[in-house]
Amino acid sequence: MRRQILMELCRHPGNFVSGKQISESLGVSRVAVWKHIEALKAEGYDIQGVTGRGYKIAELHNIIIPEDVEKNLSTRIIGRELYVFKEVDSTNQVARKLLRDNRAGEGAVIVAGRQTGGRGRRGRSWESPVGGLWFSLISRPGLALSETALLSLVFAVAVSRALEKFVAQPVLLKWPNDIYISGKKAVGILLEMSGELDKAEYLITGIGINVNLPVSSLGSAGELATSLQEESGQPLEMSRVLAEVLNFLEKYYLFFLEHGFSSILNEFKARCWHLGQDIKVEANNRVLQGRNIDIDESGSLLLDTGDKMERLTTGDVALIKRGGV
Repeated sequence: MRRQILMELCRHPGNFVSGKQISESLGVSRVAVWKHIEALKAEGYDIQGVTGRGYKIAELHNIIIPEDVEKNLSTRIIGRELYVFKEVDSTNQVARKLLRDNRAGEGAVIVAGRQTGGRGRRGRSWESPVGGLWFSLISRPGLALSETALLSLVFAVAVSRALEKFVAQPVLLKWPNDIYISGKKAVGILLEMSGELDKAEYLITGIGINVNLPVSSLGSAGELATSLQEESGQPLEMSRVLAEVLNFLEKYYLFFLEHGFSSILNEFKARCWHLGQDIKVEANNRVLQGRNIDIDESGSLLLDTGDKMERLTTGDVALIKRGGV
């Protein structure tokens, strides 16, 4: 019933809806409407109530509305099983629980309005306030772990393509899977795999997109981060952004399964802003410097240090020259 009431408020953006109108529409008492409204407020929804006028929900653009997501989906698999939460510790954690309980299939998506314990690579915390798009995708590609890991780069290309629908600036990549706009980070991607070396049992892809976040809300990361709202100059509908991203994720996922990574590699390299540049890489408790001369078909970064060629499978990249990220 709470979701039905929430949907009723969302059908009238920016306007008050009377308790009487909601009760008649849903066939419940006005007292029941009031109780459910209070429960929604306790869950964190910004609902205003004015005597004689009714209720109005604020910041509608930041709410994931499953019906709106479904309306804009062109996928067959990804996002057809959609779990939406107002707040969770971590969408990846919810995904793991759903898998343990055998409740999530191929393409299931778990999305939250806010994460209280989001994590990035190497266990770093990931700021996940309201206004960001925080979700996890469950997939079962049936590939060896080494091949499955390439989806990190594949999905980065897919998300960058989707975000170009919302900003005029180029959306670029930092190896292996960070997404940058105007020289600042806008998206992070984290993969969690389980299985044997010759076959991954499942893959959980956690994706965090700064959508309607002012830089001031990102704390210490604000100087190095940006959002779609900052770049476009206007807030965006979260449901539409999610649907567009899921559409591109499925397109690239299925293409990768059929044709392999080599068919997507050139697009990744065309978007990689540090390719051919002098960079510093922190990897495996080492700090290496040199020129990034290539990304190979295994997804590894090739670094010419001047003394030798290093082939890196993971690491944090930064430009050496002034003005780099």
